[in-house]
Amino acid sequence: MKKALIGLAVILLLGVATLRLLHLDSLLWHAWRLREQPLQSSSLRLGDYRVDIERRVIEGLEDDVSALTYNGESNTLFAVLNGEPLLVELSMEGKLLRRVRVNGVQDMEGLTHVSGNRYVVAEERSQRLLVIDVPEDALELDTGSAPSLTIGLDLNGNKGFEGLSWDDRTRRLLVVKERDPLRVLAVTGFVDAAPGAPLAVHIRELKSPTSPRLFMHDLSSLSMHDETGHLLLLSDESHMVVEYDKAGVPLSLLGLWRGMAGLQRTIPQAEGLAMDEQNRLYLVSEPNLFYRFVPGE
Repeated sequence: MKKALIGLAVILLLGVATLRLLHLDSLLWHAWRLREQPLQSSSLRLGDYRVDIERRVIEGLEDDVSALTYNGESNTLFAVLNGEPLLVELSMEGKLLRRVRVNGVQDMEGLTHVSGNRYVVAEERSQRLLVIDVPEDALELDTGSAPSLTIGLDLNGNKGFEGLSWDDRTRRLLVVKERDPLRVLAVTGFVDAAPGAPLAVHIRELKSPTSPRLFMHDLSSLSMHDETGHLLLLSDESHMVVEYDKAGVPLSLLGLWRGMAGLQRTIPQAEGLAMDEQNRLYLVSEPNLFYRFVPGE
């Protein structure tokens, strides 16, 4: 009997260690906690989402796809590559439509659509933000004269800016820093600055007294849901997307592990996140994989 109890204890310890190693402990705990709390009527209910395009290879791309944004005016998606300096346009089904070479940038990791042909890109290591215009027929861009802003916060190499999202209602740029520490920043006064006018940039960190700590291990991307003002944060290491309300309170969670949301395989390295006007959720994973999730009925 004693040997059996010892064996059971060893199995339990190994199980707990495995969960912690894979970061499943955090996902399962918070998924349970969110299910137990009353759900706001405005919540996107990420837990009800199901994958309908899984692990589709983006033909024509071999490098690592990083960052994703939705352009509602063209009804297409845009992404960047963090190796070769390319900005690419994708269909809503993950088909490559256009490749645009971007000269004068290094290590692009963040991208967001502002309006028309205007976008903001972020360089991870230097923490430089650039406002660029991408004409509909462009195949190459020169960023030499593009408006730029270098923040230089907690500079620590390959753990810098990972994602951008434009909040059109409040005219602010949201920026996530990957880790050490995790940060979500709001930058105002940069994107809307008039050419040649003095800059009055304000940067503040988004925090909430009701949810002071993000429970993800890292931050890979983010997307602002304009209709509700809710923020979606993506964690590659924790394999989850979490919805936060305006007060910073977590509302719902989408797990990216095999068996969750209908996934046949765990998403290997999710790096980009976007949502369209039908509330369909899009993810890209290194090296060149495309996913789409649709709301539950």
